[in-house]
Amino acid sequence: MNQMDYQSLKNMLYACADKIIRNELYLAKIDGAIGDGDHGIGMKNGMIAVRKVLDQESDGSDIYALFSKTGQAMENTMGGASGMIFSSMFSGNAKNQPPASCLSPEMLYEHFRSGLESVQRIGHAKEGDKTMVDALAPAVRAMSEHMGSFEELLKAAKKASLEGLEKTKEYVAKYGRAKNLGERAKGHQDAGATSVWLLFTAMADFVTGNETPDPVIEKKEEAVRADVESKKKIINRPEDVVKEESEGFLYAYGKSIKAVPGVNGLVKKVIPEGKTALLVGGGSGHEPMFGFFIGENLADCAANGNVFAAPHPETICKVSEAADRGAGVLFLYGNYTGDNLNFDKAAEILAAKGIQTKTVRVWDDIASAPAERITDRRGIAGDVLMIKIAGAACSELSLEEAFRVTEKARDNLYSIGIGLEGATIPGQKEPIFTLPEDEMEYGLGIHGEPGIKRIKMQSADEICTSLFSRIVEEGNLKKGDVICTYVNGLGSTTLMELMILNRKLAMLCEEAGLVVHDMDVNSLVTTMEMAGASISVLKIDDELKKYYDMPCSSPYYTKSRISD
Repeated sequence: MNQMDYQSLKNMLYACADKIIRNELYLAKIDGAIGDGDHGIGMKNGMIAVRKVLDQESDGSDIYALFSKTGQAMENTMGGASGMIFSSMFSGNAKNQPPASCLSPEMLYEHFRSGLESVQRIGHAKEGDKTMVDALAPAVRAMSEHMGSFEELLKAAKKASLEGLEKTKEYVAKYGRAKNLGERAKGHQDAGATSVWLLFTAMADFVTGNETPDPVIEKKEEAVRADVESKKKIINRPEDVVKEESEGFLYAYGKSIKAVPGVNGLVKKVIPEGKTALLVGGGSGHEPMFGFFIGENLADCAANGNVFAAPHPETICKVSEAADRGAGVLFLYGNYTGDNLNFDKAAEILAAKGIQTKTVRVWDDIASAPAERITDRRGIAGDVLMIKIAGAACSELSLEEAFRVTEKARDNLYSIGIGLEGATIPGQKEPIFTLPEDEMEYGLGIHGEPGIKRIKMQSADEICTSLFSRIVEEGNLKKGDVICTYVNGLGSTTLMELMILNRKLAMLCEEAGLVVHDMDVNSLVTTMEMAGASISVLKIDDELKKYYDMPCSSPYYTKSRISD
């Protein structure tokens, strides 16, 4: 086959979508080994959206318009880093191409070559970084050498992408959730590279008439046990959980908060003119963080993504526009690849519209990277303390000054946590990770990903002492320093357990001569029903104390004025 018309391209894209949708659970298992387990859901959502585009394009003729529309559909539905990256792979430079009714092997090669360039320009990954580039780059090279027919072209791409995928098992991750795992990531294949291979497999099968069996992953003994003991969830359809959660929230709290039309966003009904707006956001599944923190001296709006996936730029832009009162918008969110990509793109779009933004990325997790790579650290439960400071600062200060105060707080904030049991994403039977009875994950994030290492189970006092000593060392905390502390539960940890941790934390602070201005204990940054907890410590001076002490109120986080 040397030419592919519009209808044939549609059918090939249908095959790609169906291949990914069928393998959602396989992709989730791959991702869950070293990530947060949401890659399968994100890819499935993107491909469901692609199918809808294909269903609607009954009278089209321009193949590049079809590529562009399918890529945009993926970006608008997937969120996270995958939404931006895979939409770029599919879109390539289609928007800059003249209309074409037929596709040649050379044109398809050029399309994916430009897609690879776009992916690398956005994500900066290269081969060996354990990303989807490890499968896409060799596939594109192989295509350049086999352009005699579509059969030759896509069989070569399928073979090369599989070889690249297999190599990812040897690599330490440089991007994504897995980058914090170091050597623990070795031995596991990359989920994004797996999706690239599945896509080229679907395309090769379409043009050759073959049918490559879907991959199967063997279950380990603990996974089989988890399948039997999997958590039940009170939901309708997994793909509707974020939308229906927001609807239920607004029925309860809609007197002061409203939905942003067309996206998964929430905004205060009353925002004074000239006020600096505070936008918080990230993936869903961390409730009450982020969307339920809208209120007095807290957030003005929230951009919500799918479960554990960053909101896409359209959501961020529309929420920002709904909250902006002429003084600009401060973005506050956790430091994760998908969030960074999507919020940065939104900031560019908003700047072109005349809306000024500033960004503070929370990177309080001291376990996730050493101090010399502080910008690689992820944001965890310190988000609570950050929103407390930033919300108060935005109520009184200009965008520039609120940004300065919020950055100051971020740079004096330290957190670290442990996990006892993995979370289960809606629609999946198995937890993201499982643990033997006598072990726990040390230094884990808030997306269900494994920690930086696995250690033997400890008592509450031992856990608290270990975590606190790391914070004291990292923060160079000394006798007389004034601090605020927060003990956070990850979802299923009881308040009893959290208070036992806080009891020891108070004792350790007293022994170290630290002046505790305020202590808080709650489960405000959760990971579905994950069992575990974290400790956060914020060192404050008189300026930060002023904003921390301001009263605040929201549906799930309220504090009266704090006095010494």
